[in-house]
Amino acid sequence: MKFKSLILAGVTGLLTFSGCSKFLEEKSQSEVIPKTAIDYRELLIGSGYMNNSEPMNMVYFMDDDVDLFIEFANGQESPVGKYDAKYSYLYYTWQPKLADMNGVGDRTSEDPAATPYAAYYKWIMGCNAVLENIDQSIGSDKDKARVKAEALAVRAFYYFRLANLYGEPYNYRPQSLCVPLKLSSGMTDKPLKQNTVQEVYDQVVNDLKQAVELMDPLPIVRKDYHINQPATHILLSRIYLYMEKYNEAIEEANKVFDQGGVLADLTALEVYSWLTYANPEVEWLYGGNTQPNQTTYIPAAAFRGTFDPADVRGTKGIQVQSGTFVPLVSKLPTSAALAQTLRTPEALLNRAEAYVQLDKLSDALKDLNNLRRTRIPGYKDEAVTDKATLLQAVREERRKEFCFENFRWFDLRRYGMPAITHRYQHEPGEPVLQYKLAEKDPAYTLPFATSLLTRNPALIQNPSGMAPDRIGQ
Repeated sequence: MKFKSLILAGVTGLLTFSGCSKFLEEKSQSEVIPKTAIDYRELLIGSGYMNNSEPMNMVYFMDDDVDLFIEFANGQESPVGKYDAKYSYLYYTWQPKLADMNGVGDRTSEDPAATPYAAYYKWIMGCNAVLENIDQSIGSDKDKARVKAEALAVRAFYYFRLANLYGEPYNYRPQSLCVPLKLSSGMTDKPLKQNTVQEVYDQVVNDLKQAVELMDPLPIVRKDYHINQPATHILLSRIYLYMEKYNEAIEEANKVFDQGGVLADLTALEVYSWLTYANPEVEWLYGGNTQPNQTTYIPAAAFRGTFDPADVRGTKGIQVQSGTFVPLVSKLPTSAALAQTLRTPEALLNRAEAYVQLDKLSDALKDLNNLRRTRIPGYKDEAVTDKATLLQAVREERRKEFCFENFRWFDLRRYGMPAITHRYQHEPGEPVLQYKLAEKDPAYTLPFATSLLTRNPALIQNPSGMAPDRIGQ
C-alpha cells in the first residue's frame, strides 16, 4: 500500500513560525495553483492530512500502561542509565521542562516549528486554505462537498488533539483557556488569544456536523486514505462521549453501523498487525507510529497481566521476544507505513460507555460481550448487573482495544485525572525511585514550549510549565 503525498500549496497559509514576530505567516511552497475540486483534494492530502509522522507520540511515555524496562532479561545489557532511558525521562516523569528539552539536556523547541503544537497548526492551515477556496473551484457540487467535508473533519480532529494536549479536560473546567482557534489561512501580525476549552469543542462539533451533512448523501468510499462518513461519525461519537453528551454519542455510533461498519473476528488472526486496511473494521488509516521507543520503555507487566490469556490483543498484539523478553507492540506497523486508525470497535465502545452512563446496562453488556467474542477464542458471555463494575469493564476493554494508540492519556484525563506512579532508576546500582503524578495534577495539561510563548505573547503558560521539578522518592 502506498500513500500518495503531494505538496500543492500555492495559496495555502502555513504555520511557519520563522521570521520576525508573525505568529502565522503565509508561505508559498509551489507555483502550482489549484483550480479544480480534484486539485484541492490533492492539496488537502499534501497539506491538510497527516503524513506518516506523529507529533504527539510523546504521550506514550506518560500514561499508566508503560514502564521502564529495568529488569532487562537474559543477560542483555540493562537500559538503565543509557541514552534512550535518559532521552525520554522528562516525559516519563512529567517534568515541567518537557516542552523545551529532552532528558539528555538538548533543547528541542528553540524553533517553534519543531513543536507538536506547530505541526497540528500547519495541517490546520492546509485545511483552512482548502475551505476558503473550494467553493470557487471547478467541479461538480458533489466533488466540492466531499473535499469540503474532509477538510472540516480533519481540522476538527486536529483541534480535538490540541485541546486535549494543551487544554484542561472538557468535563473538568470547560471555561479554562485552551488554544487559539485559527479558522482562516491568512497571515496576521497580531498575537492570537486563546479560546476556551468550551469554544474549541464547540468548533470541533460544528465542523464535524457540517462534515457529515455534506458527506452523508455521497457514496461511501473505503480504503483510499481519506476520512469517510463512518470515520467521521466515529470521531463525532468520541467527541460527544468526552463532552458527556451520551445520547448524542450513541446516535453517532449507531450511524457507523448503519453505514456498513463491521466488527471483524480477530480470533483466527494469522497476522500480528491489524491496523491496516486489510482489517475491514478500519474506516480511516492515517498518521505515524504512536510508540517512539520499543525496548527501553515497554508495555507494563501489570497492564499486560489484565488480558485474558487467550485474548489475541495480548497474544498477538503484544509479542514477548524469546531472546530478550522485550514485549513488542506487534500490532503497530514497524515501517514507514501509516499506523493509526479510526475503526468500528471504537463506535461500539463509545456506545457501550454511553449506555452505562444512561443506566442502559443490558445494552452496554451486549456491546461488551459482542466485542469480546471477536477478540477472545472460546469466550463465554459475562453477566454484570452493577453499574460501576460494568463501567469499569467497558473502560478496561477500551484500554486493551486501543492500547498504545494515543487513546489512554486522553481517556485518563476525562476519567478524572487519576494518580499515576512511574518507577525510574537513574544509574545502575542506584535506588529505584517512584515518580508520582497526583490526582488532577496540573501536568495532565501539557506546558507550551517557551519559544511558542515568545512568538505569541498572547499565549498564557499552563501551570504545568511553571511547576518545580518533580522529584522521585
